[in-house]
Amino acid sequence: MAASPRRTGSALLGILGIAVVSGLMLTAGVAPALALTAAGTGTSGLFAGLPEDLKIQKFQQKTQIFAKNGKKDVLLASFYNQNREVIGWDDVPATVKNATLAAEDTRYFEHGGVDPMGILRAVVSNVTHGGGQGASTISQQYVKNVCIQEAELLPTQPQVEAAYAECTGGIQRKLREARNAIGLEKIYSKKEILLGYLNIAGFGGRIYGIESAAQYYFGTHAKDLSVAQAASLMAIVNNPNYLRIDEKANIPANKLRRDYILDVELKQGWITKAQHDDAIATAIKPKITPTTAGCAGAGSAAYFCSYVVSVVKNDPIFGRTAAERYTKLQSSGWKIYTTLDVGLQKKANVAMADNVPRVSPAGSDLGGAAVSVQVGTGRILSMVQSKRFDETDGKDTKGANYTATSLNWNTDFDYGGSGGFQPGSTYKAFTLIDWLQHGHGLNEIVDGTGKTWPAGSFPSCEGTSGPFPAGNDTANEGGYQTVMQGTALSVNGVFASMASKLNLCDIRTQAQKLLVHRADGTPLQVNPSSILGTNEVAPLTMATAYAGIADKGNVCAAVAIDKIVDSSGGDVAIPKAKCEQGISPSIAVATGYALHGVLTGGTASVDRGATGSAWGFAKTGTTNDAKSTWVVGGTTKVVTAVWVGNVNAQKTNLRYVYGWSSCGKAADARHCVWSDIMAANQAKYPGDTSWPTPESQYLYGQKIAVPDVSGQVYKDAKATLQKAGFQVKKGGSTASDTVPAGSVVSSDPAAQSQVVGGAVITLTISSGPEVVQPPAPATGTVPQVTGMTTIDAKNTLAASGYASVTVGQVPNSTGTACTVIGQLPAAGSPADPATTIALGVPNDPSQCS
Repeated sequence: MAASPRRTGSALLGILGIAVVSGLMLTAGVAPALALTAAGTGTSGLFAGLPEDLKIQKFQQKTQIFAKNGKKDVLLASFYNQNREVIGWDDVPATVKNATLAAEDTRYFEHGGVDPMGILRAVVSNVTHGGGQGASTISQQYVKNVCIQEAELLPTQPQVEAAYAECTGGIQRKLREARNAIGLEKIYSKKEILLGYLNIAGFGGRIYGIESAAQYYFGTHAKDLSVAQAASLMAIVNNPNYLRIDEKANIPANKLRRDYILDVELKQGWITKAQHDDAIATAIKPKITPTTAGCAGAGSAAYFCSYVVSVVKNDPIFGRTAAERYTKLQSSGWKIYTTLDVGLQKKANVAMADNVPRVSPAGSDLGGAAVSVQVGTGRILSMVQSKRFDETDGKDTKGANYTATSLNWNTDFDYGGSGGFQPGSTYKAFTLIDWLQHGHGLNEIVDGTGKTWPAGSFPSCEGTSGPFPAGNDTANEGGYQTVMQGTALSVNGVFASMASKLNLCDIRTQAQKLLVHRADGTPLQVNPSSILGTNEVAPLTMATAYAGIADKGNVCAAVAIDKIVDSSGGDVAIPKAKCEQGISPSIAVATGYALHGVLTGGTASVDRGATGSAWGFAKTGTTNDAKSTWVVGGTTKVVTAVWVGNVNAQKTNLRYVYGWSSCGKAADARHCVWSDIMAANQAKYPGDTSWPTPESQYLYGQKIAVPDVSGQVYKDAKATLQKAGFQVKKGGSTASDTVPAGSVVSSDPAAQSQVVGGAVITLTISSGPEVVQPPAPATGTVPQVTGMTTIDAKNTLAASGYASVTVGQVPNSTGTACTVIGQLPAAGSPADPATTIALGVPNDPSQCS
């Protein structure tokens, strides 16, 4: 038989304390077993007040967070102060039960909570052999462990230390421990107490309970432990710091204690000689199987896990204080079933890793984040970012080339530590919504020219703003265009013109109705630049808002937790899903209709294929100097928000970063990430293939009657029409006897026609009364008179209306006297009848008639 190892530290004082209790019991004539039924008899003042309400406490257990993989729940992460899995009596094999009794209390089923015989045996052994044999029964040890566990749950470290000292030291503690052990056995069966002990016992470090010990040290379940393994684990309980077998140096001492336990088991007849000898000969070969506590064990889902933890820590439904809520997370043994879709999470992670590298280009600090939410529920389906999750402040979180962080860029500061990012033009959706809310239409025409607007151009509840430069991204974007066109191409000038006809505070209200808020928790800022997206927000916030548009104005707050079950199988109250009608369905339909144009023929047209046959919508965003870039949008089933940009104070222009992202320019990485993620979302959750056509009023707005400007000079007419919201073009001119020159004769469309705002009105200008010109003289053709005598020639010309004829001699000519040998104009020439016809003869014309 193996010798029993010496216990570290003296147990003699504690044994003497228990001996006092036993002596009192014997003096009073109350045997421990009899004490189980002695309540209320008045036999002993010491035991008259035994706590009748002493209960087997709920043990600290690890909380587990699960995601969905089809219908299967997949473990993401575990949280615990004490790594424990509570098991039932049927899952505890005889190997464990026997080893426990052999190691700690062979007379367990014979005494009544305190064992006087065991005390005397321990005293004799310790006095005669100088050993450290203890005398505490399993019931007493259970009481002590409960006391320690309750101490560890106290909110402050000084309270923990004071309570721990009270649980572990002094004769008074031993007396109280013995008394409570007897009280415990009055309430619970031996089986219940032994099971409680096996579930609460510490096995070194953060390993508690026989099931977790079996998994950690041998990679198996408690019900499958062999005789040797069970004895080795129960050996650890004697002194976990020195007998735990995950440290090689401890294995010899553990074997010594293990073999002692096996000897006792053989002596008690609980194992056979063959089992004993086989176990003694078995080498201790641990199979250490650690579990990673916290979100680090969740892999690519670590940031989502971190968000879930923040939800628990922040929501009062889980406790009065953040400390209390986190303690529950660490110790309540909850099973938290989340919204995360494992398949979509993996594909989203690949999309991010493929297009946004962990290491930034030299001199830059770039990163990316993406989140997908289910339309109509707010359930988060995937959440990824470009850096690895690390909350240990390790080396990978430091330096210019850091590759890890604990900041969750997808969420608000209170839910992950990020201050958010400027959303750029993705914020324009809220100006568009307010535009429609105030009776305007998508086909209204506004001036999209980039310019500096003078102070006071933008109405606001917060006073007059200063001058605001609203330049366009490219020089050729400006000019008059419809709101639909300006939305598709994200023209800043268009939205500045729209905002000048609205109120900046109303635009903020529309954003708030879709649950938009700043990531740092401060109020949304109201200034002209805010219409172009300067309020720092989280990607999850933008995904939530756009999901509200996709659900025809019904917006749902983000949901990460579907259900929580406590350690006994009961439901734990969780934050209720909150959905509300943020904007009217008709306005949401019109907004979605416009944003569909962004995807089919606008700044997100490169992403059109991602939604397949489904109707889709999107909006891109690029902040000044392309410091942040976005794509937000999706289908009627899932919406995804992607951000890629500068993480901290750096101001790298992503349009000039080449060769970093496999997508091309860094500014284009957002498109590749969004397309890959949305293609996966569409495959899993196919969106509707159509979207309603907006009501006429949202397409054309409130049509305006064209003012009658006839008779006004052009300058005044132009001013009148522009004030009414129209563009003006000068057409042609026409004579008018009634309208002075330079004034308007008519307009096209005509006065009083109902026309959409911003339409072009063409004006026709009067050139004055018509000037009457005398009729033009008739024009004839000079007849041929050459060869005729002068008399005949004159008669022929006179007959054709040419009465004025002159005759002259042609020098050096020959021919018959007084016969015409030439004429001007020549025969056949057109000539006015008043034209003088000159005839030429070869002789002196005075000789002719």
